[in-house]
Amino acid sequence: MFVDVLAIGAHPDDAELGCAGFLLKAQARGLSTGIVALTRGEMSPFGDADTRAAEAQAAAELLGVQVLQLLDLPDALIEANTENALLVTRLLRELRPRLVLTPHAGDHHPDHVAVSQLVERAIYLATRVHLLPELELLAPSPRWLTYALSVRRMTQPTFVLDISDVYAAKRKAIEAHSSQSALVLYAADVAARTYGAMINAAYGEGFIHQGPLPLTPALGII
Repeated sequence: MFVDVLAIGAHPDDAELGCAGFLLKAQARGLSTGIVALTRGEMSPFGDADTRAAEAQAAAELLGVQVLQLLDLPDALIEANTENALLVTRLLRELRPRLVLTPHAGDHHPDHVAVSQLVERAIYLATRVHLLPELELLAPSPRWLTYALSVRRMTQPTFVLDISDVYAAKRKAIEAHSSQSALVLYAADVAARTYGAMINAAYGEGFIHQGPLPLTPALGII
């Protein structure tokens, strides 16, 4: 299945924390959405891989995403190497998103940094005609936005999306990851209020775009 908007994270709850509001608003505009976690989050002190997979499925159902995939890269040990870049390239060619969302490369978690680096490389590789010839070329390249998962290492966003009207739904999706510490939910509230305050809204999600941001009617981005 193809999706319009694809959130790629390191762990099963990254998309919910960083961009669930964006996904909900995209769906409200008739766009298809998907979530991919490159690991199963097995290194978390709270919950094993099976528990986290079940929670991710519950959260995905609450968000109404059309695609959910949990891959098997090692949690806490994701490497931004060629093998993993080709894995993500294959993923992009198969799902064919128009917009990709990932954690910001300046995040404090090494896995989030690696995911951002892998996606940046894979977006380029997905357009190379002689690479993975068994899969249809992905052209034009999808747009790419990064998000901050917390305010611990906050980067000035290119834009902030007002998610006040969908924050309750986003929060329920985060709560579906019930094995995780309550501090995660607190951090999500702080981040949403902080970004919201930047635009005089109750809650917001901040996104960073490399270079000038083209504006088109759907979501102002894609």
